[in-house]
Amino acid sequence: MKRQQLIQKLEILGKDVFSIKDLKKLFPEETHLKIPVKRMLDAGVLIQITRGIYTLKREKLDIEKVATQLYYPSYISFESALSKYGIINQGLYGLTLATTRHTKKMTFADVECEYSKLQEALFFGFDLINGTYLAQPEKAFLDQIYLMTLGKRIGNTSEWYLSDLDKEKLAEYLPFYNASVRKKVSELGF
Repeated sequence: MKRQQLIQKLEILGKDVFSIKDLKKLFPEETHLKIPVKRMLDAGVLIQITRGIYTLKREKLDIEKVATQLYYPSYISFESALSKYGIINQGLYGLTLATTRHTKKMTFADVECEYSKLQEALFFGFDLINGTYLAQPEKAFLDQIYLMTLGKRIGNTSEWYLSDLDKEKLAEYLPFYNASVRKKVSELGF
């Protein structure tokens, strides 16, 4: 496997992160993939994100995009999305994501990514923006309230800027959540 072949195939697939297993599918004729991967790591063509997971070296690594691909399916939600939308104004040191898989924390490129499990029935309300799955503001708000009612998150909702949330979209999404979430949202004036 030559460097240029690898780069071309990965760019065609649009895959930012990959494993040796993924490479075996792309290059079935290759028997010893670890050797060329090691050479490309040493040459600085590849970066190891975490054990067994790699990416092509780029000028700037898009952490959010990689995070949603690394532990798939997932989308950016909770504090990260709320901060991005200006609903909360606290600075964040990591990235918070929703997933249908087990809750998990990972660190890569010096960023802590916290994946919180949601029921599959709650896995909706996100968009693909520039290759990154991001919760809509209303969904991030409801996801955060959901984890707060479960005691898995804390937050002072009196400091949140909620006036720009779409009430119709909240009304559409709210029936999927339990009574505790609906009660808390009602207490917040929705």
